[in-house]
Amino acid sequence: MGRKLEELIGNLSIWQTGDYGDVDTSSPRDLAIAELRTMGPQAVQALIERLDGLLAATSAHRKRVKAVQEAWTAWYEESDRLGDEHGLGADLERYRTIPSNSLPQRSAEDTNYRDPYELKQGIIEALHQLGDQRAAPVLTAALSDRTCIPAAAQALCDIHADHAVPALLNAVTLVDHNTNKSIVFDPLLASLRHYGVSMAQARERFEAETSPQGRVRLMHLMTQLPDDGADRPSESEIRDSLVFLALDDKDNTSRWEAVGILNRIDNNTVERDIFSEWEAPPPADVIRSAIALAAHGKPPGHDRELASRLRRIRHTAPAARAVEATLTQDSPEPDVEELRLALRLALGVHTSELDDPLRFARALHRLSSHSQVGDSALLALRRTCWDLLFPQMVQADEARRREARTIFDAIATPHEHTRFAGYTSSQSFWTKLRQRFRRG
Repeated sequence: MGRKLEELIGNLSIWQTGDYGDVDTSSPRDLAIAELRTMGPQAVQALIERLDGLLAATSAHRKRVKAVQEAWTAWYEESDRLGDEHGLGADLERYRTIPSNSLPQRSAEDTNYRDPYELKQGIIEALHQLGDQRAAPVLTAALSDRTCIPAAAQALCDIHADHAVPALLNAVTLVDHNTNKSIVFDPLLASLRHYGVSMAQARERFEAETSPQGRVRLMHLMTQLPDDGADRPSESEIRDSLVFLALDDKDNTSRWEAVGILNRIDNNTVERDIFSEWEAPPPADVIRSAIALAAHGKPPGHDRELASRLRRIRHTAPAARAVEATLTQDSPEPDVEELRLALRLALGVHTSELDDPLRFARALHRLSSHSQVGDSALLALRRTCWDLLFPQMVQADEARRREARTIFDAIATPHEHTRFAGYTSSQSFWTKLRQRFRRG
């Protein structure tokens, strides 16, 4: 029986039917479940043990991969920071606190790992159809595996588990309610309703959640539950999470959904054509909010990722305007942490995208005397001289030219003077060339 049982369990991963004109369109999974029914309690125990082992292996693999990814992410973040501080071409290794030769690598086991999600789903379906109460604990555990959630949630509607509600609420934070809603989210919602989850339980779980995606997904769940007198949170309570999602440069759907909700929360009536701007970064006002969040360690546990997202888009026009708004604000006591982050981002801003380059230079010059961010402001001003100050120093408007020259003389080193001489020389060359073509 042992070999036969193993063969049947293996067939549970094959859910496709034979579409070749055969009369019997049952899949190998269907046939295996039918035969497993005849084997009694031994089959149920074997299925439980196999699923438990597969869940444990997947969880261990994900933990190992996450540890490697976190180490590399920290290395890249330090590389970005050191690159900003020391400039292009600098030997960063001498400044690192995370040496490049210390970085972990994925093992061959993890590199070659293939998630047996179809087998896990097949085992869950088999346990569901066999209906043995002993399967309740492992079905509850399967809710922590994203690929198993719909099947496990459906099974738990028929196989009662004493601690299903906390696990089901945790599962809500793992699934996207927009993608394949009828396949993924609806079975989970049906199971929560079956167990009579209350608004108060969902609200308590919402308050404990720190991940932006999780908070938004729990918020969506609460819009699907009947009002039982408990306070449903307002959309403003997920504003920070929405700002985080609005900067997701890998998921356009989530980004534009978040931007739309933010517009509604902020009573922003600006019309945006998401189809023509599908790949575009979020608006400047959202990026400005993201700078404020990341500068103060928010969202909790996700501020580093938010700062990385900001850095990846800092060359765009909306980011330039957001950085400009942060650094040129009229507040007598601007937030130092926001200034510090904005000054780092300023090192990658395309100054041609600024609303007023001279006003931006003026703000950097003023901040260069700030007791806490002065060095960063001076670095940003010197690093952007070619695109920021030099064009202002040669333009026709005498007042702007004089102000730009005053700022330059106050901060320029001999190196900057040499660069400006090269700039004016190149401008003169191109001016003469254009005039020659016009005469020709």
